[in-house]
Amino acid sequence: MSVNYAAGLSDYAHKGKCGQPEFIDSAEELRDKIEQLTALIKSSNHCVVLTGAGISTSTGIPDFRGPKGVWTLEEKGVDPTFTTTFDDAIPSYSHLALVALEQCGIVKYLVTQNVDGLHGRSGFPLDRMSILHGDMFIEQCEKCNQKVQYTIS
Repeated sequence: MSVNYAAGLSDYAHKGKCGQPEFIDSAEELRDKIEQLTALIKSSNHCVVLTGAGISTSTGIPDFRGPKGVWTLEEKGVDPTFTTTFDDAIPSYSHLALVALEQCGIVKYLVTQNVDGLHGRSGFPLDRMSILHGDMFIEQCEKCNQKVQYTIS
């Protein structure tokens, strides 16, 4: 299954600001941010995580507005190239870290905008996740609302 599902989306003018540079923190800045995040999570009563396309870019699935994002390239008149398919993409360390945090009782719920199915394939429980834009690997019966999650073989 191609990751170029964006080509099938309805055209609309307001896609946000495309082509923004990515920021790479120094090791010290990253350590400081991790310490801040750890303190916030430890002091919270209920940790909910929101993910978007950025969590899956390391798996080869492009984002939309990044330097090589689908919409950024579209603005430049360039067809995007893909290094993987939805079928072949495997969950990243970030996906697996969220599963571990859920299993430890730290992350209580996950909200994702991603359709790639990597959160489900990583083992994150579907009953603790809201999938805002649908999932390429989950179908739901319109009559009984039962969900079926497809696996890759």
